Amino acid sequence: MATDSDVNTARRFIVIQAGARMHYAVPALLDRARMLERFYTDIHAGDWPVRLGLSWWPPALRPKPVERLLGRRLPGIASKTTSVPVSALLQQIGMADCEAHLRQLVLQRGFGKANALYTLSNGDLPVVMAARAAGIYVVHEQILNPDVGRILHEERDYFSGMETQDSPERIAEDEERDRRQWNAADLLLAPSEFVRNGMIRMGAAAGKTAVVEYGVSENWLAMHSEPVEGRVLFVGSVGLRKGNHYLAAASRILHRRGVRVDVRVAGPGGPAVARHLEFQGPTYLGQVPRIRVAEEFRRADLFVLPTVSEGSAVVHLEALGCGVPVITTPNCGSVVRDGVDGFLVPIRDAEELANKIETIVTDRRLRGEMSRNARERAREFTWARYGERLLDAIRQPRESVHV
Repeated sequence: MATDSDVNTARRFIVIQAGARMHYAVPALLDRARMLERFYTDIHAGDWPVRLGLSWWPPALRPKPVERLLGRRLPGIASKTTSVPVSALLQQIGMADCEAHLRQLVLQRGFGKANALYTLSNGDLPVVMAARAAGIYVVHEQILNPDVGRILHEERDYFSGMETQDSPERIAEDEERDRRQWNAADLLLAPSEFVRNGMIRMGAAAGKTAVVEYGVSENWLAMHSEPVEGRVLFVGSVGLRKGNHYLAAASRILHRRGVRVDVRVAGPGGPAVARHLEFQGPTYLGQVPRIRVAEEFRRADLFVLPTVSEGSAVVHLEALGCGVPVITTPNCGSVVRDGVDGFLVPIRDAEELANKIETIVTDRRLRGEMSRNARERAREFTWARYGERLLDAIRQPRESVHV
């Protein structure tokens, strides 16, 4: 007779994921565990429009969007992958809804031999409901904290006119889709306790939630760092959600104090955002290739991510892996241990952020100690450890709760 464990191990997943999030870690890990039936995604480097239309571009002349597309390499799962590259390209010019096309394709083809579904967006709700009707086991991963809409609405009110504001009605609709998705799912994964607590607070059944922290390649731990004293690094999309305006304010405070720091921001949106007074202070590099990001980490004295709303930022794990102390907020879903491998500061507190930056860059003994602790901490958050946590959560028998 089959046990619960046998049933869990025998699950065959359909995974829906637009974008190359975490280098396709979820479908790759499921495939390695012989649990992947089919992977649905938007576009990747092996698709014919990318291979035939973009790969001829000389590397030195490639625009950044082309470089990003060519970097979307599937990790040995091409034969199990279905993509919609034409829709993905047309979406860039407003002529298609790629993700809607992807979901429609899943519904048209059906679940076949799959007996499980893995989703990462509440937009997948129609597929989730079809899966429930077919008796399919549903895993949903909540990437961001579910009250991100409310937090961003508040932030955009504080800094009116800087970013497009969502209406309260739209935020409420999105939260309702979240709740419906949670109610229909058998297992809810959160990348941090911050996200899990937010889900439970907003109506998710605590008994079917599990925290699975992300991981990074072991290559980061092998990097030989040569920090430039006083160089402060941020990596990620630039905007209000990531708290770049608070980092900018902190850099101006430090300048007034006479503290020598070089604050560098690598990520899309930088030059445009930097025109606003609230963002002035750091050097904005714009979006940079991954190889250059690695060099930025190698030369960083300190990594700062003053986000107001997050799930769990992979970049701060990469920083720890390089032995770079991290200053972030509790809303990062952080694995940083306050005072051990970095500092946690309250959101929206530029003064305290400046204080902690000054503490680390001026106390070289403390910086060295935190650097050693950071690299050791990162060993708990490698790709291998992430895979173990993910598969353990999926295979763990639990009682389903549907409302």
